[in-house]
Amino acid sequence: MAAEYEFEGKTKEEALQTACKELGLSENQLQVEVLSYGSTGIFGLVGVKKARIKVVIPKKHQTPPEQPVSPAEDADAKEDISGTASEALKTLVSFIVDDATVTARNTADAVKLTIEADNSALLIGKHGRTLDALQYLVQKIVYQDKKTKKRIVVDVEGYRERRKASLTQLALRLGEKVKRSGKPATISPMNAYDRRIIHVALKDESRVRTQSMGSGALRKLVIYPQKKQKKQGASV
Repeated sequence: MAAEYEFEGKTKEEALQTACKELGLSENQLQVEVLSYGSTGIFGLVGVKKARIKVVIPKKHQTPPEQPVSPAEDADAKEDISGTASEALKTLVSFIVDDATVTARNTADAVKLTIEADNSALLIGKHGRTLDALQYLVQKIVYQDKKTKKRIVVDVEGYRERRKASLTQLALRLGEKVKRSGKPATISPMNAYDRRIIHVALKDESRVRTQSMGSGALRKLVIYPQKKQKKQGASV
C-alpha cells in the first residue's frame, strides 16, 4: 500500500525539498501532486499563502527491513567511513564526559555509532537534542571530505529505540483520539527523525493523515482526520 503525506513551503520547490529531507528519498522516488501553488500576497505581507503538495511513496520505495551489508561493497571505503565517524564522535564526546567508549557498526545504508558512558543523560539531552547535535556534527565532519551520503546514526545505550517506541505509542494514541473526535491534534516541535517516526506509525491509518507545519529544524506535526475522497469527475 502506498504511503501518502502532505507538506507545505513558500514555494512548491521548497515543499518538495522538505518532503525529500523528511522522508529520506529523492524526488524521482516520489509521486507528487500539487494541491496549491501558493501566492505572495500584497507586497509579500498580506494574503500570503503557502504552497502545499501531496506526496505518495510507492510501495517499492518504502523503507525495507535492515539487511546485512553485501560483500560486494567496497570494504576499504566502508571501514574508512566508520573509522572517521567513530574518531570524530570520540573527540566530541570527550569535551562532555570522561571515560566514554564508542563502537561502530555498519549496515546496508548506515553507520551506527553507539556511546557507552556513566552519565548518558548528559549526552542525550532534553528530548535527545544533545544526541541529535552530536549526530549532526559527526555527519558534517565525515561528509566534508567524503562523497558518500551513507547515513550516520548516533545512539546512547539504546535511547533511539526507546524514543521510537515511545513516539510510536504517542502517534497511535493521538491517531485514535483524532478519529474519535474528528478534530486535529498537534504534537510539540520535534526534529525530522522524530517526525518521520510519527509519519510512519500512521501511514496505514486510512482515517487520519499527518502533516508537518512551520519552518526550521524543529517543526510541529499535526494529525488530521482524513477527509472523504471526492468522487471522480469533480472539477479541480
